[in-house]
Amino acid sequence: IEGLNTLIKGFRPGELTIFSGPTGVGKTTFLSQTSLDYCAQGVNTLWGSFEIQNVRLLRKMLAQHSGVTPEELAEDFEVHADRFEQLPLYFLRFHGSTEIGTILDAMEYACYVHDVEHIILDNLQFMCSDQSGGSFDRFEYQDRVVSRFRQFATSKGVHITLVVHPRKLDQETRFGMSSVFGGAKAIQEADNVIILQNDDRVCKHIEVLKNRFDGDTGRVPLRFDKPTQRYVELSRREYQERKQLLVDSPDRDSSQSLSTPSSSAPTYRNFVVNPEAR
Repeated sequence: IEGLNTLIKGFRPGELTIFSGPTGVGKTTFLSQTSLDYCAQGVNTLWGSFEIQNVRLLRKMLAQHSGVTPEELAEDFEVHADRFEQLPLYFLRFHGSTEIGTILDAMEYACYVHDVEHIILDNLQFMCSDQSGGSFDRFEYQDRVVSRFRQFATSKGVHITLVVHPRKLDQETRFGMSSVFGGAKAIQEADNVIILQNDDRVCKHIEVLKNRFDGDTGRVPLRFDKPTQRYVELSRREYQERKQLLVDSPDRDSSQSLSTPSSSAPTYRNFVVNPEAR
């Protein structure tokens, strides 16, 4: 998303990004889209999906990568599947509760064998469930896990995006850094904190709350194109049109009313890898 890239100036190797947002807001959908943008630029990417089975995630990613409607995808499935297969994209085979040492070993192997530069871990709570035995309580264990991921990102020169669920708040509340579940360790260790917000009736926003690189923060309005399963940045004019529509017809769903047909969905121009950092 161009507005997001303008804020964060690209993701850099050796950094840790904490990504959060309300339950069901579309965090995995957003991250799968951005990871495809990275792959399209030649960034070897490793996915660790601890909540959603890899098969289900792959179906979503194939739809996003094709950029066409489900009917068009079915028509030329082999063509789109062949293109998708060329991406430098790898997946961990773990699901649910997994010991941190096992995950780090697999990450290290992927970095060594496949030259992985970006690792997405979705999410901290599912990964750590039932792993906090002994002298560590749940928050302490999660803090220790975050610290080890921070060390791994620095020592291996890879970017790690870690999904952390928020505290239980109203879905339409504007989430802040204190909304991230657990202790303060995740926020302290992170170079970037990004939240997919659902607090505006007009549309969702992707918001940068922390940016250690140059301090820029802000939020970018988004619409969701359902046929292609992709988020698209709203222009200022589109946002104002949706806002006015709500004023004129408060019971109307603006997210559906002003959707752009999938045929006009833009091609990939989203996350640009910071050339100075590579």
